[in-house]
Amino acid sequence: MKDMRKYILLFSALLLFAACDKQRDLYDTASPLLRIEGNWVPSLDIQDMSNRATAMLYRGGDITKEFFYRPNNVTAKVSRGEYDILLFNGLMFSEENPNLDHIFFRNSANFEAFEAVVVEVAPNNRLGRAAGEYIASNDMEILTSAHAKVFVEGEKQYILKYKNGHNGFPTVDDYVESELQLIPFALSYYTQVVVHLVNPSSAMIANGALRGFVGSAFMASGLPSDFDVTHQFRLNNLKITNRGTRSDSDDPERGTIESPWFVTFGPPLNKADRIYTLELSIILKNGKEVNRTFDVTEQVNFAVHKILNHRQTAPTDIHIEITIPIEISLELEEVGGGDGSGLLINVNNWEDDEIIRVII
Repeated sequence: MKDMRKYILLFSALLLFAACDKQRDLYDTASPLLRIEGNWVPSLDIQDMSNRATAMLYRGGDITKEFFYRPNNVTAKVSRGEYDILLFNGLMFSEENPNLDHIFFRNSANFEAFEAVVVEVAPNNRLGRAAGEYIASNDMEILTSAHAKVFVEGEKQYILKYKNGHNGFPTVDDYVESELQLIPFALSYYTQVVVHLVNPSSAMIANGALRGFVGSAFMASGLPSDFDVTHQFRLNNLKITNRGTRSDSDDPERGTIESPWFVTFGPPLNKADRIYTLELSIILKNGKEVNRTFDVTEQVNFAVHKILNHRQTAPTDIHIEITIPIEISLELEEVGGGDGSGLLINVNNWEDDEIIRVII
């Protein structure tokens, strides 16, 4: 019986060996590559974007995300078809965490609706706030983007590597099939409000609120949305530009107060009937508080035309100047108490001189 078992085992081994004398063939794959190069020097003055930028590739319902781990380019495996490419600064680990200060994303699954939004912050207690008013952070960083379409011709290739267990066939690597060179441009802008005062020594504390600007922009088009927000800011850093003569009303004391630099998505560019306002709240040294709101629509519309022209001629620059001329005159009697007769405020027609300057 034991000998019979040995014969059976030996016979089974011979059958198994005979069955394995022909091995399966093995194939390698070679995929087309899309090389995407970004140049952020014009918009951010940064050459090395390693760990600072993301490329999103949209093809039908498929989305690929690539982070920049080299100074100015990234390479993605692709297949035949048309792609929409979005390139932007920041590492979008998720919509809520794009690795950008005070910015979050939404609708990233649809490149046309893909939107960057400024974070909401607590309001300034010295300024009025309407129900539902969105107070935008002034601390977000500059956001840039570029969009392009590309059609990939190449297909994934399957190359025979081993035949019946034997090598001897050439190794085929992935290959660069297409290259893109993009220059992202700014979707948001550095901003500062500078207020020119007559008799500035009458003032003690000043705050401002700019309304009518928007709090988001679309990544593909680069256009601001119609999402209304308010930017609030302190106005300080008093600078006396003319000491003046107290007894001479033709030579009054003059000076400026200014907001810190902040970043905004700016005004919408396709809303001709939109109203823009600037609210100022000034506490005088005698304790009185004076609040005034100005319609600055005409001045901002002038700026909208300037931005549109700027996008056509030099879309990669950050700075665009918007001038909103408003003069504020504090009566001299307010210094040291006075009679509380109030505040003289005049809104001038559009001129080249800068009274309140919003630099975008």
